[in-house]
Amino acid sequence: MIPRGGSLAAVAITLFISAASVAAPLDVPGVPPGPLRVALLSATNDDPLAGRLDAELHTIGLDVSRSVVSPTMGIEEQVRRELAGGARAVIVADGHRTDVWISEPGSDRVALRQDLEVDQTSGLQAVLALRTVEFLRISLGLVSAPTVVPLEPAPAVARTLSPSPPPEPRRWLAIDVSSGVLASVGGLGAMAVAGLSLRAQLAGLVGAELCAYFPLTDSELSETEGQARTSVSLAGGGLLLAPLGDRRLSFDLAAGTLAVFVRTTGTPTAAGPEMTDAQIGLALYARGAARFRLAERLALRIDLLGGSAVRRPVISVAGGRDIATWGTAFAAGMGGAELRF
Repeated sequence: MIPRGGSLAAVAITLFISAASVAAPLDVPGVPPGPLRVALLSATNDDPLAGRLDAELHTIGLDVSRSVVSPTMGIEEQVRRELAGGARAVIVADGHRTDVWISEPGSDRVALRQDLEVDQTSGLQAVLALRTVEFLRISLGLVSAPTVVPLEPAPAVARTLSPSPPPEPRRWLAIDVSSGVLASVGGLGAMAVAGLSLRAQLAGLVGAELCAYFPLTDSELSETEGQARTSVSLAGGGLLLAPLGDRRLSFDLAAGTLAVFVRTTGTPTAAGPEMTDAQIGLALYARGAARFRLAERLALRIDLLGGSAVRRPVISVAGGRDIATWGTAFAAGMGGAELRF
């Protein structure tokens, strides 16, 4: 029979031994007692995957030391330095992948290495963190091996996209005013003219134009027999190739027909009365223009116009003398502003 005092002592000793066995960590030969230390490396301090790993590792009772990967030192060199410093394992976290290095007990020699990775846009970074921690626990012998569910790619969501309606066709209408110089190889001198044009889109880059040029000055013919003043007007239209006008600098081309109105007033003979005569001819023309857009609808234009008369207008006086002849070739240089709608 054990004395009463002896029973109390035995119970106290038993409780002390039980408490000590619970508090004492697992002793691994060659490893100092205490919680296992794991080094966690990441590219930045605020890496979301590294933050999740840090929380999970602390949950299972590991001592975690975090640091940022040095850009001037290789990863393997940094890992071996952590292992030599007493870390039992090193985890390198990089957004959507983890690289786990585990050393042999009591040595800085790498015994096991494992890469785990998910697609960056899959949203499975949380699952990757849990799987990395479970792999580390199994490899360090902290728990019995659980059944690890392999990572599955996120299922593709079938979406039915209704076709977008075709864009409405963009139509433009433009009007411009200009002025310049008109010259011909006939008997008339160069004269100043003013121009007015209306252009519209037909389909795509193809459009149509109507244009008219009015005289600002006359061509004077001064001879010993008399004096006469001649003016020339042009009007017509054609087809053009023109961009939509949204570019800062653009060009357009046009070709068509023009009616040529020649009008002469004066006294072509010294003794003759004052006369007025007019003739109409027909010409083919081609035009090129450069546009510099100042605003959404406003642009500056420079036009070069050239053509050839199919039927020349000629004004003659008695005796068969020609006093006003529109030549077979003509050209004009114009500058002005365009307003597009």
